[in-house]
Amino acid sequence: LRVLSLLNNQTDVLTGLVSNGRLEETDGERVLGLFLNTLPLRLQLTGGTWLDLVRQVFATERDSLAWRRYPLAELQKRLGGQPL
Repeated sequence: LRVLSLLNNQTDVLTGLVSNGRLEETDGERVLGLFLNTLPLRLQLTGGTWLDLVRQVFATERDSLAWRRYPLAELQKRLGGQPL
């Protein structure tokens, strides 16, 4: 993320986090299919140490896990077809 920020000369970085969307219920592992979903992951990089960056990314990922099953296609539809 820091490299993206440096290459683009921007502090607002948007990337994707691929998550496992498999059902978390009894016998969920028996359901066939690929359950991957991509969550947009947005960070405001304001400098600091690499440890600060790791903490910021960890906190952002943790906060976004509640949305890991929201389909990316539905999100794009709600945003008027804008690619993420």
